[in-house]
Amino acid sequence: MTRLFLLFCLLPVVIIGCASVSPADSFLVQKLDSQSKASALVMAGVEEYDLYVVKRQEFDQIPRIKDYFNVALTFDPGNAQAQQYLTLIDNYKKKLLQANLKDANRNLAKPKRTDDDNYALFVSLQTAARLDPADPDVRKLLSDTTQDRAKLVDTYLARAKAALAKLDDKSTDAVREKQYIEAFQNANKAVDVDPLSSAAQAMLTSTKGELAKSVTRRVAALEKLIAAGSYTDGRTQLAALNDLNRKLDNDFEADVKKAAYELNFAWAKSLYAKKEYSTAEARTDAALAVSRTEEASSFKRKLTDLRAKADSGASFDTTLQDIDRLISAGDLVAAHRKIDALWKVTNDQSKQQMLDDRNQKIVASLKDLYDRGVQAYRDEDFKTAIEVLQTVVGVQVDYEQAGDYLDKARAKQKLVDQY
Repeated sequence: MTRLFLLFCLLPVVIIGCASVSPADSFLVQKLDSQSKASALVMAGVEEYDLYVVKRQEFDQIPRIKDYFNVALTFDPGNAQAQQYLTLIDNYKKKLLQANLKDANRNLAKPKRTDDDNYALFVSLQTAARLDPADPDVRKLLSDTTQDRAKLVDTYLARAKAALAKLDDKSTDAVREKQYIEAFQNANKAVDVDPLSSAAQAMLTSTKGELAKSVTRRVAALEKLIAAGSYTDGRTQLAALNDLNRKLDNDFEADVKKAAYELNFAWAKSLYAKKEYSTAEARTDAALAVSRTEEASSFKRKLTDLRAKADSGASFDTTLQDIDRLISAGDLVAAHRKIDALWKVTNDQSKQQMLDDRNQKIVASLKDLYDRGVQAYRDEDFKTAIEVLQTVVGVQVDYEQAGDYLDKARAKQKLVDQY
């Protein structure tokens, strides 16, 4: 947070308003040399570009983002990365504008267009309009397709209303959720076709409000499961909540993250009470992956120490049974850690063979996990990709391209979280 605040304060237009700069921040602003200031601004600019332009496609943010690089060049005219990004932004905007106009015209030229063809046409056109609303080709296309856009908006709104018309006072929560999701997705498409449609915006707001109630119900159900110690059922409920959130364009990401943290941390504490330190550590890692709180970080340190002591003091047969249980439960990283720790203190070849057999069983399962993780990444389900690929690299750090996909999934999820 301090670094971001400092970066904003480096912008001349913001420096005037930095009355609340702390002594430490003021010291950094004054003591950083010009090249360091330029580098810091470029770093922040790149993050903003990736988030707002590439990920969220909020093209109205381009002038603000270009300020980072322009100001960086006032501090260090020789900063090549700043100049490269200024050129990149301009080229990106021009190329994307032309690409979207090309896509729109290609669909427009089709003699018989389906609703999907029209939807693709109008999404491309609206993207081009956000890039450059004054472009003559964009303005002409918007004018020429006015009636067709209005017709498609009406079609999507009719589908949304039809989905809601299936509901009555006897409809279950599950049915209501399903129908409201269908209505929301159609309303969302209507807004994509015409962001200025008041009817489409009203339907989107209404359906989203109802689905917020569904999210609240699911969170409440999950909290009851946590309180009852039903963690496996809680994980199933969390998966359903995450799936609902993805269908709603991740609008409820904060709710999902909070629920995921609470489930995993409560689960970790429950396992700790049972002296299952390795599994508790894995659950704490899952909680920390969502939110790096001080309570979870402190608990992690405590578990690491306790697990090490437990591993060193347990008998071979007891630990072997624990390893088998962990493998059956799918906690492969925890099982792998126990195998590694037990191997270091075991000289008997027959016992080492037992450990090797179990380790080979774990390694054999990595291919399926790796394939699942890569597919989840390609499906843009970055949370699942992270969870699965963390298991893969936790067992074998150099397995295929798991590490690369994991890094990319974390970076993508970071952008989603910021959004």
